[in-house]
Amino acid sequence: MLFLLSALPISAQSRLEGIDMAIEASATASSGDYAPLWLSANRYGLGSVRPYSNYERVRAERSLQQDSAGSWRLGYGLDVAVAFGHERTGIVEQAYAEGSWKILKLTLGAKQQPLETQNPELCSGALSMGINARPIPQARLDIDWFTIPGTKGWWQWKLNGSYGYMTDGSWQESWSGNGCKYAKNTLYHEKAVYWKFGRTDILPFTYEIGLRMASEFGGSSYNVQTERANDNQLTNYNHPTGPRAFIDALFCRGSDATDGSNPNVAGNHLGSYIMQLKYHGESWQARAYWERFFEDHSMLTVQYGIRDMLLGTEVTLPKNPYVSSVVAEYLSTTDQSGAVYHDGTKSLPDAMAGRDEYYNHTLYAGWQYYGQGIGHPLLTAPIYNKSFGRPNLLYFSNNRVKALHLGLSGDPCTEWHWRLLATFSHNWGTYYNPLDDILSQNYFMGEATYRPRWADGWQATVGLGLDQGSLIGNSVGAQVTLRKLLRI
Repeated sequence: MLFLLSALPISAQSRLEGIDMAIEASATASSGDYAPLWLSANRYGLGSVRPYSNYERVRAERSLQQDSAGSWRLGYGLDVAVAFGHERTGIVEQAYAEGSWKILKLTLGAKQQPLETQNPELCSGALSMGINARPIPQARLDIDWFTIPGTKGWWQWKLNGSYGYMTDGSWQESWSGNGCKYAKNTLYHEKAVYWKFGRTDILPFTYEIGLRMASEFGGSSYNVQTERANDNQLTNYNHPTGPRAFIDALFCRGSDATDGSNPNVAGNHLGSYIMQLKYHGESWQARAYWERFFEDHSMLTVQYGIRDMLLGTEVTLPKNPYVSSVVAEYLSTTDQSGAVYHDGTKSLPDAMAGRDEYYNHTLYAGWQYYGQGIGHPLLTAPIYNKSFGRPNLLYFSNNRVKALHLGLSGDPCTEWHWRLLATFSHNWGTYYNPLDDILSQNYFMGEATYRPRWADGWQATVGLGLDQGSLIGNSVGAQVTLRKLLRI
């Protein structure tokens, strides 16, 4: 807060100018057990999986760009909704304040963060930190792109790091069934470093590579089955939350009480490598990107090769009345370091670190927030577990997936915008709980937005969704959203 208050050279009057506001109402109705996936996924947690839902939302934000002329910049935002057919009735989607000085930015609170390498409107999602779940309240420090001395702009770095608090503990307790695992007061940590090579004033190409890592730590875990301790009893654990716990999260150290004779790392750690190659053309642009997820050291160090990945490409076409952007992606998460897991023992010292069990964890409710996956929505989140006969279990019942995804968008004129999404997936369940058969599930959505010139600031969006398959069932649905934009 002291950092933000140091932005006082910006006058009090200017801090109250340039506020973007939006008033929004949205309703969804569908025929199946769940709303079609693309009517609910990748909406920062504001999409409900239930067949009937609606919300009314008010948002007010002041962007840092309002102070772009100076070194000091101040931004803030409040975004709240009243929802029905969602996991909560009152939703604080965003509530934050942020200040920046040159390339440094500090953000306090819950704020929607953009994707690093993908088009949020057309992609299928990101594997580690995506846009599928609500933003987690945190204190976050960003260091924007800066040039390494002596490289003349050819090599740049960008970094960020944060600590936060996951507010869904009471929801986990009320949602999970008797004897089902849940966690409360869980702490959150995230860090990332990115490199960029290239100068677009000389060559129209840039190459980026990054490492993103996150963890859940601290808090309390309830109804944990301690398999490694060989007693198979349900036990509660209070995890360390002192300064050392924060240091262990930062450096991926420590151990959990359930590790037994094979200590691992304290908390639930995961992350991903990302890369992208971009072409910066004058009339059209293109990029190819790749993301590789990891749950432990075996995947972090590429010990068992590279078989799982998200591979995608995007082409932005020259201005035309038909198609503006095209995205194609391939997703595979079936390997997970292989099918064998064994901790070394005296009788069998060889260790095999397979069965990485993406998004699941022994002590925590997995890589979810209010039931929605924090990562990729095609890895079926706990909120869908009714389809697997586990309606109150906080567990990703399907994390072994292969999928092809296509997204298209266009702007026929200034008043109209459209997008189409089509996804074709095969699903294996998990290594520990495989499906009886490989199940297919396909997801489709078409959406059109109308922004009439005669009604300044008004927008109307209509989306039609269709799910077909035997994983979460068939569903046909429609979504209507009315929005009014204005600036103070």
